[in-house]
Amino acid sequence: MLGCRGKAGLIRRLDHGIRLFRSGAAPLLLLSGGGTGPVPEAEIMHQMALARGVPETALLVEPRSRDTVENARETARLLRPRGGCLVLLVSDRVHLPRAALLFRLAGLRIAGWVGVPPTSTRWEVGAAVRECATFPKSLVRALLPR
Repeated sequence: MLGCRGKAGLIRRLDHGIRLFRSGAAPLLLLSGGGTGPVPEAEIMHQMALARGVPETALLVEPRSRDTVENARETARLLRPRGGCLVLLVSDRVHLPRAALLFRLAGLRIAGWVGVPPTSTRWEVGAAVRECATFPKSLVRALLPR
């Protein structure tokens, strides 16, 4: 699950991922995102997942990334020792095409992605505009060596 700047978005994404976990579609929840606040987004999701009854053994926390390019790189770093897991991405649906490409460029195998419904059409239009503006920069960063 990818982090999100707003708390409502973070909760929507987390709850969607927990539903997938409980249905058996995802044996592990990787919570990704450092964010800009004093507590990493991944740690906030970790505490919320535990409070919602997800066992600690089913959670993997990636608290360092600050954006989707770093989400992909850090996720690849954490999953590589586990033998190249298939990844099911959970994020807002306008974010998923860019996220899926960046995760593939990081060497991850994407089993699919699940788009979380938007809070409103107005929000989704604004998010789509931001995605279009961010896509080229993300692609260049993902393709350049670190």
